Amino acid sequence: MTEALETLLRVNLALAAAIAVVMAARLPVRRLFGARVAYALWILPPLAALAMLVPARVVTVTAPTLPALAKPVGGAPSTEAAAMAAASFDPELLLTGLWLTGVAASLAWLVWRQVQFARAVRAGQAGPAVVGVLRARVVTPADFAERYTPREREVVLAHEQTHLERGDPPVNAAVALLTCVNWFNPTCHVMARWLRIDQELACDARVVAAHPRARKAYAEAMLKTQLAARPLPLGCHWSSHPLAQRVRLLSRPTPSRARRLVGVGLTVATGLAGAIGVWAARPAEFVLVSEASSVPEGRPAIVSPPSRATKALSSPRQPAKLASPIAKLVETPVTDASPEPILAQAEIQAAPTPATEPPPFADLRSPRIIRAIADRSSVEPGSAVRVIASGLAPDGAPLWADFTAFGSQRLYRKGAYARSGSRYSLFTSVVQEGQRLRVTVSLGKAFRPELTGSIDLAPNETGILRLPTGQPMVVTALVRPETPEEIEEGRRLSDYAENAVGMGLRL
Repeated sequence: MTEALETLLRVNLALAAAIAVVMAARLPVRRLFGARVAYALWILPPLAALAMLVPARVVTVTAPTLPALAKPVGGAPSTEAAAMAAASFDPELLLTGLWLTGVAASLAWLVWRQVQFARAVRAGQAGPAVVGVLRARVVTPADFAERYTPREREVVLAHEQTHLERGDPPVNAAVALLTCVNWFNPTCHVMARWLRIDQELACDARVVAAHPRARKAYAEAMLKTQLAARPLPLGCHWSSHPLAQRVRLLSRPTPSRARRLVGVGLTVATGLAGAIGVWAARPAEFVLVSEASSVPEGRPAIVSPPSRATKALSSPRQPAKLASPIAKLVETPVTDASPEPILAQAEIQAAPTPATEPPPFADLRSPRIIRAIADRSSVEPGSAVRVIASGLAPDGAPLWADFTAFGSQRLYRKGAYARSGSRYSLFTSVVQEGQRLRVTVSLGKAFRPELTGSIDLAPNETGILRLPTGQPMVVTALVRPETPEEIEEGRRLSDYAENAVGMGLRL
């Protein structure tokens, strides 16, 4: 599932939980503190949704020589044949299309209802109500003066003016938009209805507090308005909730100011506590950092193939390039002035690989441990396999990746990658079987079949792999013995990971 869909799901779960809390608390709060405090409870759902959008907390643990961790992704590498077979169906694209279709349909229905009400307003057949969002105004029916007495007109206009002073039209517009975006969530539709009801009750309470001797005229005005009701999607209308409930609440005494302040304080505290609780309930990003963060100044960097050469490899006019002898990557020094891999030549030459190499990229403060792909790799004990891949993304951005898998570390791999602002990124995995290395390259850490391809290489050999998307990738696999320090590090990392998972931490 894409990150956007996962975020949408988390937000809707938080909204549903907060709406359930408000629905359970609104009646007791109204009896204790009044309708205005009960209406303020509806701040809880948006606070819970915002808490889901705030970045999750990061738990950092410092351990000797242990670099940072990333997010795991399971599964086995996919072959090019499986990638081509699965490329025809994308469930994520289907879900995204279905959601966008529902959003468009909900917006169209909302606009149609608003246009119908606007026509009724122009014909003098709608109101009294507040219409509009940015430039809200009060509208009344053509027979407003004949239908209502002077006292009734006074309280009706006071009611609508209260909506304007409280800023209720933008609130209703935001709720309508939230309902359209989350059209599949029934609790959002429940919130849209009952928030309007509590909004009108809060407005009634404020008007009655300002006009205590106009309760009878207020009730009669509500009865006349209820009989001429017309639905209003965006705005504030008197007929938004049952008449009997409104009339019954008019007879109740207004809560004291001190009681309302206590209720507001409890509501604010509950909202903040709920938002913090939702945020704290999110799984933490667990990061393990190394105490040793020094990086040698003079060290080599992996050389990427030039973009012109990559385009030439993908051109159908030059098939001989693919059949040419397999090229080798050469390492050249790079200074701090050029932290990213620099351009070499189109034909990459061979060079011996030292048994122990310094970290490859100048922009790393400490080597990264990438566990997002380690489950996909399998290296024979005592060996370390370094896979270097580079090429162009479908959007034309240069990509490179440099990951090393270890025979003693089934869960972790060291390395780094860069995507030059592209939405794609290169990730690799390797399975070693004697002198045969099965290298898998993907345009993303999820290893989606339609973005993934594989190639067989011998140790210390470079090949050109063409992904299902058509992009050629230069791939090199370098094999060397694993050092005793790396074997010991792998043992400690595996033990640490098992303990962390046992503690319920999200690695």
